Parts: sequence; structure tokens; C-alpha cells
Amino acid sequence: MKKVIKWGAFLVIGFIILSALMNSEEPKTAEPETTVEGKEEKETTKPKAVAKPAVKKVIPKVGDQVKVGKLTYTVNDVKQVATLSNVLGEKKTSGQFLVVDVTILNRDKEERFVDSEMFKVKVGDTEYSADAELDSYANDGGLGFFLETINPNIEKQGKIVFELPKNANGYVLEVSSGFGWSGGESKQIKL
Repeated sequence: MKKVIKWGAFLVIGFIILSALMNSEEPKTAEPETTVEGKEEKETTKPKAVAKPAVKKVIPKVGDQVKVGKLTYTVNDVKQVATLSNVLGEKKTSGQFLVVDVTILNRDKEERFVDSEMFKVKVGDTEYSADAELDSYANDGGLGFFLETINPNIEKQGKIVFELPKNANGYVLEVSSGFGWSGGESKQIKL
């Protein structure tokens, strides 16, 4: 039994030394191949990889369908207003309200929760959240996407409201693949 353990230990130590030697060798750099033809010396090299042209990232815009996870978003319309009103009254801002009309299609096999928290507007490096209270002023007879459920293969339309500075422009809407734990993936839509 001692012989087996002794030989096993030698094999393990030998394997460790061998793998250390193999890892310590420096990789060889590719040198041009040289061939001799008669009195002339001709140098040949391997062809260089052709650089791929840069792919321009296309950001979807209003009217495009954008798939994010199991949800498909379509921005139908975007409006900038200074006041919002409904039967409860009127809301004003010193900046502007950005009202985004969105349709969401659930392509999952089960119902999905959606909420206005799944939407962000980005202006440069600055991020703005949706205001669920203001959503009730923009959506006729409803709360928009406030904790709504959408059944499989059904779409819902609603308006999301963002309060932005008056001079803000160049908006991008960021949409999420889901609410809470089902989120994580997002895409942008140019408004």
C-alpha cells in the first residue's frame, strides 16, 4: 500500500512540474517564412486579417417595434405639454411634461406585470423616471401602466408622463424586459 501512495505522490508531483514547465514557455511570435529560389531570396508572410467595417448602431425610433425579452414595445406618439388635466384637476410644471404613448405586447406564455417604473427617459447622461401620479392625468379613465397585468399575446396601450426641464431635448426612452425580478434587459428608443 505504501508503494502505491509513494508512486501516486511521484506522479502528482511530476504532473505539477510538467504543467508548470509547459505554462512557463513563452509563446513564439510569428516570423515571416523565407524561401530560397535560385539566387533570389523571396519573403512570404501570412495574410493579415481584413478589418471589418464598423457597424453603426441604429437606435429604433417612434413607430418601430422593439423586442426586449418577452415584451414588444411600440412608441405611438410623443407630446410635450406644460399642463395636464383631467376630472381631478390640473397639473402644471415650470419645465415640460413629456407624454409618451406606448403599446406593449406580451409574447410570453403567462401574464406579465408592467409598471411605469419600467420606463426611463435619458437626456445625455441624465436619467428621468416616470411619474405614476401624472400618468393618471394623461390616461383617460385609468392609471396607464401602474401595476397592470398583460395576458399572453395581448397588447395594452397607455401613456407615461415624465417631468423634464424646459430646455431638455434629444430624448431617448429606455424600456425594460420586465418589472422587478423579470427585468434586467433594456433597450432604447429615440423620441
